[in-house]
Amino acid sequence: MRPGPVYSEQAQCQDCYKCVRACPVKAIRVSSAHAVVMPERCLACGACVSACPSGAKRVRDDLPLVEALLRGDRPVVASLAPSYLSEFPGGPGRIIAALKRLGFAGVSETALGAQEVSARLAQDLDAHTGRIWISTACPVAVDYVRTYLPERIPDLTPLDSPLLAHVRLLRAELGEAPVVFIGPCIAKKLEVEEAPTLAAALTFEDLRRWLDREGIDPLDLEPEGDFLLGPAAEGSLYPIEGGMARATALNMATGDTRFVTLSGLGPIREALADLPAPRGNVFLELLACPGGCVNGPAARRSPVGARMAVLDGASEAPGAYPREPAVPLERGFTARVPPAAGIPEGRLEAALRRLGKTGPGDELNCGACGYDTCRDLAGAILGGRAETRMCVSNLRRLAEKKANALLRTLPFGVVIVDEELRIIESNDQFVRLLGEEAALVAETQPGLCGAHIEKLVDFGGRFREVLEGGDELIRQNLASAGGTLSATIFTVEPGHVVGALLLDVTETEARQKEMVGKAEEVIQNMLANAQEIAFSLGRNAARSEGILNSIIAEFRGPHGA
Repeated sequence: MRPGPVYSEQAQCQDCYKCVRACPVKAIRVSSAHAVVMPERCLACGACVSACPSGAKRVRDDLPLVEALLRGDRPVVASLAPSYLSEFPGGPGRIIAALKRLGFAGVSETALGAQEVSARLAQDLDAHTGRIWISTACPVAVDYVRTYLPERIPDLTPLDSPLLAHVRLLRAELGEAPVVFIGPCIAKKLEVEEAPTLAAALTFEDLRRWLDREGIDPLDLEPEGDFLLGPAAEGSLYPIEGGMARATALNMATGDTRFVTLSGLGPIREALADLPAPRGNVFLELLACPGGCVNGPAARRSPVGARMAVLDGASEAPGAYPREPAVPLERGFTARVPPAAGIPEGRLEAALRRLGKTGPGDELNCGACGYDTCRDLAGAILGGRAETRMCVSNLRRLAEKKANALLRTLPFGVVIVDEELRIIESNDQFVRLLGEEAALVAETQPGLCGAHIEKLVDFGGRFREVLEGGDELIRQNLASAGGTLSATIFTVEPGHVVGALLLDVTETEARQKEMVGKAEEVIQNMLANAQEIAFSLGRNAARSEGILNSIIAEFRGPHGA
């Protein structure tokens, strides 16, 4: 199964949630700490692709499909977005030549479809008044309405996008030749999935990669041929803010429609959430990319330079207005997903408590999880799109509780010091090891934080040795003012932070000395007894030897036998 236009490479995901923060509609599901794009909710705006620091969010590569089409028996036509003017300098003849080198039978301007839309839209605006009209040129904006504001679907202009209108034109003139779109928009890949008349969609980035691989530079080529169906005029204005409004106004017989242009999903969301009742016709030109298609996710020119290039290349055809539409463009729209059921307040409060948010004061709304508010995160958790571990403040709170519980129950004194040998943290057992004076200080300075370790223990210099790269100390007995401490001093962050585990072994050492003394006394007594026994044994042995000798002499007789 092919992935959606934007998908996740799970092995590359680094658990940072940056894509969640970037996604304007939170179409990201986090599961087992991995962020996965939800295709049924994704608008293919490309925000997560641009934001992902590890390259885990990717745009589907349709180039192999296009190359397979070019190897087929039927001629393939390229529909070239009007923002090519800002991407490939050198004039239309050179980019046409480059695309023909790649195997396309011909190239036509998508802007011709934009002119069809403007002509038909102008007729509708002239014929109907007193309503809101939402443009359907931008697939991201259209799918935002279909997915997240289905109540606004009736306001969508019931017409094809410029791309689909262009495909209709090409099919009317050229028959069933496959059409491949090339432009700055990732979301056109969504249109391919919904419109079987469109064979494939490539981005300008795909095209540049393809040209580089084949060693083709359009600027090195001689201009070749013209655009199929002729050059576009005012349709070339569509990729910049207000371009669609300008092109449509040229075709209108009346001036009763007010045009409003909104670019960027943020402004679009705010505007559509609170639309006033219209007085007359109001047409909303919606562009998901700030500044228009020239700033699409697969575009690379500067906003000002791109806009100027489009304006320089566009024209208004004298005597051509109003245009008469050449092909039918009617289209209906339906919701992409069923409307989500509301979450009862009780369940939401329970989810917030799982995040450690027991009251409004706990709801920091810091946004570190990727959601704007703690309540949004709680709702996403209930919807299966997020995890409690995404709440950084909750993780920190739990970590602190676990660390504090561990420090309290350890039989050791624990202390952490920084590179200036000042205490970062310590436990109560450490304070008790230092005595009453330290305990008094800890009452106003919890954990003795900020105190200098060398002023508290006689062996503070050993901390400095470990900080400066010396060997760690492992269970060494060190003299202290109050007795003897068994110390393990270890590195936490090389050159910056060290920690120590300390255990009072004063009594143990005293007992050991007492035991050693008693053992020495026993040994001395044993040695004395052994010497006395040896002496007695020696004396008895000598007496026994004399007796034996006298017996032997008796047996030998006077002559010696």
